Amino acid sequence: MVDGKWQSYAIIAAVITKRQLGFVFIAIGLLVIAGALAANFIGGRDAGFGPLQKIGLAMGIGIILMAVPLLKLGNRPA
Repeated sequence: MVDGKWQSYAIIAAVITKRQLGFVFIAIGLLVIAGALAANFIGGRDAGFGPLQKIGLAMGIGIILMAVPLLKLGNRPA
């Protein structure tokens, strides 16, 4: 490759922003919460929330709370 022709072959990677990363984390947190809540319906018996379901709810809420500041950081690269 002569005189910069190699640059035309470079793969341009899409840059993910902090806001996009925040939305991804919120979606993951919502999926974790939905999974913890769905465990009651799949189990067939309503015995209340077990300890693992409470941990799942806490983890989902924690992921969402950690994602909120990323939304405020805007379009800067992650």
